[in-house]
Amino acid sequence: LPRLGQQSSAVGARMSQPRRPGLPAVLLACALALQLGSPRVAADTMDINAILYKDANCFERADEMVLLDRGCYANRYANLTKAFQLKVVVFETGIQKIDLREYLSDCYPEFLFRPARTILCGRCESFVGGFFVQTSLRLRSSTCQGYSCSPLNTAVQSFYSMEKCEGLVMENYYYPLQGECMRYNNGSQAFSLPPGYSGKNISQVDFPGNDGCNGVSQRKYSMVDGQCYSLYSKVAPMSFVWQVEKAKPLAVSPATRSASPPGLAWALASSLWLVAVVGGAAEEAAAAAGGAGRRRCVRHDGRNA
Repeated sequence: LPRLGQQSSAVGARMSQPRRPGLPAVLLACALALQLGSPRVAADTMDINAILYKDANCFERADEMVLLDRGCYANRYANLTKAFQLKVVVFETGIQKIDLREYLSDCYPEFLFRPARTILCGRCESFVGGFFVQTSLRLRSSTCQGYSCSPLNTAVQSFYSMEKCEGLVMENYYYPLQGECMRYNNGSQAFSLPPGYSGKNISQVDFPGNDGCNGVSQRKYSMVDGQCYSLYSKVAPMSFVWQVEKAKPLAVSPATRSASPPGLAWALASSLWLVAVVGGAAEEAAAAAGGAGRRRCVRHDGRNA
């Protein structure tokens, strides 16, 4: 599985050398030879909607966020651990479950603070730092439309076995691009897109030795979406590329956009109807109009409000 939020720098990053592939990996490479150099296609995935509360009954709301599945987030809610990670383990509707892990440094097994604790989606559960949480899953897809879809823009850093981003993809690293505070091995970091992003630069800011993306010491990088960078190495991986996967903008249909104004027009029409028609027929028409307006209101979980 890809490790998330772990690279300490973006352009010409120094990283630990991966294990050399054995015979099975070589055979697999031959089997996949036809796929070499093919463009990467974003796959549908699920992100995690998390609403934080200050009380055990989940009445007093404290924060709301959409989190990357298996993203390594800096823990700014508690001082005991440095990072937390949520991983979806059951996707089936009605029994969706998420594992919560806390880490003493970045999200590697050797830094695990305690065994994973399973959270049931939709239920008020203990989170980190004395907070409680209600979670749900949100689909991230190029075809998903509506409030139940994930709004996350993400960047994928792919490492290739050859120069010029050719050969096998050896590793993929995923990062959210809304400026979230992520954890890496020597501090925290944040990734973002410039306002009005049109397919160019990705911004990365590292905060060495700082746990909350607010340190004075900063290292800034700018990467071009889709541009291949060399690692100047004689062994694989030899190159890498950053690619942006943008969330599909919320598409509002003409019927949805006009829901509010026709509501006013309908109220006026109902008033005229009440003048023309007496008794229970008018009341029944008004009730039907109100029900039609309510059906247009859809919550984030996709159910009618």
